[in-house]
Amino acid sequence: MTKLDEILTANNFSNHDLVEMLPVNLNHKMVQKARLGKKPVPKHTQDLILQALNKLLLQTAAEVEGKVAKQYKRVDVFGNDEVASV
Repeated sequence: MTKLDEILTANNFSNHDLVEMLPVNLNHKMVQKARLGKKPVPKHTQDLILQALNKLLLQTAAEVEGKVAKQYKRVDVFGNDEVASV
């Protein structure tokens, strides 16, 4: 289980929820590949997923009064590994 999968599962988010945040740039296939973590995820894709995740967490926290959303960094979600810069 990847960190991304843990975060999405803990918050009851689906892949589609992330794609809805950035529908022009992000697609379901990109999120699914990152969630499975079988292959390295390009940095550009990591950035898109991270942007969508943080935006989704902020939106969810805004709906619940008094809740503070944790904002993740790339290292938090995807680790410190150097990935392909494809």
